[in-house]
Amino acid sequence: MYVQGSLLASLDLKVGRQIVVWGKSDNIRVVDILNPLDNREPGLVDIEDLRLPVTMTKLDYYLGKWNLTAIAVHEIRFNKNPVFGSEFFPFKTPLPEEKKPTNSLDNTEYALAVNGIFRGWDISFYGARFFDKQAHVEIVLPTQLERCHSRLSMVGTAVNVALGNWLLKSEAAYFKGLEFFAVPGEKKSRLDVLAGMEYSGFTDTTISLEVVNRHLNDFDSTLKAPPDNAQEDEFQTVLRYSGDFLHDALHLVMLASTFGVTGDDGALQRFSVKYDVTDAFSVKLGLVTYQSGDKAQFRNIGDNDRLFLEAKYSF
Repeated sequence: MYVQGSLLASLDLKVGRQIVVWGKSDNIRVVDILNPLDNREPGLVDIEDLRLPVTMTKLDYYLGKWNLTAIAVHEIRFNKNPVFGSEFFPFKTPLPEEKKPTNSLDNTEYALAVNGIFRGWDISFYGARFFDKQAHVEIVLPTQLERCHSRLSMVGTAVNVALGNWLLKSEAAYFKGLEFFAVPGEKKSRLDVLAGMEYSGFTDTTISLEVVNRHLNDFDSTLKAPPDNAQEDEFQTVLRYSGDFLHDALHLVMLASTFGVTGDDGALQRFSVKYDVTDAFSVKLGLVTYQSGDKAQFRNIGDNDRLFLEAKYSF
């Protein structure tokens, strides 16, 4: 729920619970950091259906081909992850209690974006001061652990270039302020770089490939151990096919997400077919398969394959 309107001819205001999407990638998050995700059942739906809204104030100023966006996030909300006892929870014991920052003026998150749209290409620049959506473990008492959220700074950019039937994508983000259990008192930085391409030269068909590497600077081998489970370089590759048939009534999607260069950190694949019975009613049938890997979230999930059926009526 939100309220929006124009304060001036070139100035818009939007206040309330909302979702703000940053970046050019459709399958991998790099600069898209403002909204938390619902990760409780990974792979079932696309990222666009996983984002959780948060209360924020957003100002948009338009000047020719440029748009300047200033955001204040008032609601501190984090990812919804698998809980102890669920099929996708990777550990044998519950996690320590989570300490969540309160919704206050001091804890307000701030973000700034500059977007330019030109003939055949567009570019965006981003900056944000926000809380890490993923918690790290800290020692608060000699016998007590607690999960805390670091305050991070991020600067990033994203570019799209259209070349005929090809769309080239790139994103890069530098994060500062990351904290880990194994190196208390130290703050690390990370550089995420994404490259991707999308081809739409076939009739009613789109094929895309996106690759990202998240490099943790000044890596210490002790970070590999639990509860950090960190890696110096974390690779992810996503290959996606989508096609429309029968006069846009039948929709086929195939997606493969692989972690690690060869999939040794885990992987998942999703296959779905959706049929529009009428303009308002559709039915979707799909399958998600998982492969276990070294990445903490993918340990022992190889038996969690899913068949799903969805019936949707829009009115």
